[in-house]
Amino acid sequence: MYKQFTTDILHLPTFTLNDEGERVEDGWVLGVEPGLQSHLCPLCFQESINHARNKHRILRHASISTQETIYIRVPVHRQRCEDCGITWTVEWPEIPVRGNVTVHFKQMIAKRGIGQSFEAVAREMAVPPSTVASWFYTYAEETLARPSDYEAPQALCMDEFAHKRGHSYSVALQDAHTGHVWQTHPGKSRACIQEGLRRYPFQAPEVIVTDLAPGMAQTVHEIWPETAIVVDKFHVIQLFTQALDRARKLEGNNGTSHKNIRHQRRLLMSHPKHLKKEEKENLRIWLGENPELKKQWVALQKFRDVYRAKSYKKAQKALEDWCSHYLFEGANATKSIAKTTLKWKQEILNHFIYQLTNARLEGTNNLIKTLKRRSYGCPNMYHFDLRIRMECRPPA
Repeated sequence: MYKQFTTDILHLPTFTLNDEGERVEDGWVLGVEPGLQSHLCPLCFQESINHARNKHRILRHASISTQETIYIRVPVHRQRCEDCGITWTVEWPEIPVRGNVTVHFKQMIAKRGIGQSFEAVAREMAVPPSTVASWFYTYAEETLARPSDYEAPQALCMDEFAHKRGHSYSVALQDAHTGHVWQTHPGKSRACIQEGLRRYPFQAPEVIVTDLAPGMAQTVHEIWPETAIVVDKFHVIQLFTQALDRARKLEGNNGTSHKNIRHQRRLLMSHPKHLKKEEKENLRIWLGENPELKKQWVALQKFRDVYRAKSYKKAQKALEDWCSHYLFEGANATKSIAKTTLKWKQEILNHFIYQLTNARLEGTNNLIKTLKRRSYGCPNMYHFDLRIRMECRPPA
């Protein structure tokens, strides 16, 4: 019983354990034997007989928690056809024809490459980094999710990420609900984005979430005219926080330390409800000394009230009231934001219909940055796409 149990643990369903193992310097060698089965001649398809040979292969098969290696001793089975007179070596799906490792070992190494660098896996498992990379990409191509096995996502997030900042970029399309990146496409120009949308493996989604890139709505609608567009809430708020930061810099640091500058930025950007009592008092005093900065800060708090609306109609009225006031009042930076808001009015209000943001994809962008550091850059764009999709897969 224990032999069959051990065989199942070793992921060798067509083999049985035929000994208790032999201790070696770095682990154990286990002898396995294939189950009884008949083999047909590849030429005449008649029954063949075993052409006995006292020969074995030892292959690296697994690594256990004690940092030891499990090897398996596999007999080399030769078959002979008495009609044709030919002989051949029997092949099993778990055992490659050549090499000194099993398929299970290759897959185990490939899985370890998810979440850490190939170099780290190579050091841990005593396998060349180039071999780890080769096994990883082979495994990725075999196991990546196939669009035909999934229903078309109804909501997508779209954002760009850098291969090399300032030089090369790609655009990612991610399922807004599962977090799976279904596609990355090189380039961030209008033509490149539209080419990527044409190659998207599913039908057009019901809604897509994007940032405030100029012409983005028109770019998407030329390919997917029926798809609703939602502007990411955090990118809209970012218009205010960037304007506040510029205004703060214009006020001058006056010898303020770097630590205090970071503290000031946090006071300006944070919602008042997230500040402590003494921090609110410090902010009140500081804004009292900077009237222009205070105008922009107040405008931001008023705009945050728009996103607290409980329904589409209330949000629409709150947004129209805000634009009507700040289009002609307040700081120049706020007037500019009001004009931008009017251009994106419908896309901003769509947030209250679909309740979607790009937060999940922004988190994925951070994962991509970490992946680039782990892999010391990815000059091969196809392999980079494979690594991204392996780490951002749909739930099993």
